[in-house]
Amino acid sequence: MNINPFSQTGILSMRKVLPKKSCDKLIKIIESNRDWNRNLFLDKEDYFKQKTVSKVNPGKNKQNLYNSLNLSFVENNNEVKKTLKKILGSNYNIILAKFVVSVPESWMPKYVKDFCKKNPRENLNKFIKKKYRDVTFFQGLDFHMDSIDRPFENNRFVTMYVYLNNVAKSMSPIEVVEGSHKFGHVAWPHFIRKNKRDKIEYSVDNKKFHKLKKKVLSGSVGDVFIWTSNTLHGTTKPSNKDKRFRISLRYLIEKKDKNKSLIDKVVKDQKVSKVRK
Repeated sequence: MNINPFSQTGILSMRKVLPKKSCDKLIKIIESNRDWNRNLFLDKEDYFKQKTVSKVNPGKNKQNLYNSLNLSFVENNNEVKKTLKKILGSNYNIILAKFVVSVPESWMPKYVKDFCKKNPRENLNKFIKKKYRDVTFFQGLDFHMDSIDRPFENNRFVTMYVYLNNVAKSMSPIEVVEGSHKFGHVAWPHFIRKNKRDKIEYSVDNKKFHKLKKKVLSGSVGDVFIWTSNTLHGTTKPSNKDKRFRISLRYLIEKKDKNKSLIDKVVKDQKVSKVRK
């Protein structure tokens, strides 16, 4: 795997690197775990009875389906390990791993659809029954950087995203903005205009806009994508109009090695942007 473009684009695509048989087996286990339909959602009355809607997403060792499953075919895959070592060094650590589900619009109760019209690309877990909140549900994701959760750290970590089923353009595939990481960490919301099929205009200050290439990551079972903590990404519009749901595996993985690796060069070459409050 040639990782040299990673420092320039901020994204690395590894197509069909994981065995389809293992992915299919995992999907079958997950699909049998619950009824994947609109019954996942709280009734409107029960939603408003909740005392709080915070801390509704899976944590590293809390309320996380990932912890009950064997993911060694992903984490011990030779190509995956070799690539991560080239980027992060020989000693790296998983900060968080979880499953993320793109929910078909047909699953959503009317009150959730109405809420999302006013608050587009909302995290849906607060609308989900508590026993099913061991994965993260969404219907669309606004453009953001994963450094949003760790803005004042050195950002020597990456996101690794695994497609466990075939992802068509109608199933909210991830979009990444190539080269956006070079501007360093910028807080959400981002200044974006002229968001087209394969291009985007992006600014850190709403003054000077930069024309960047946008890449839609539609893909196949076993595809693995790695991007920097400051790579701008989101999902396509419209959101999931497909009857099928997309379930993927998302990792945040940090560098622990003191020796220099590619991620050090990536961070060194980034501009230092002011964090907008």
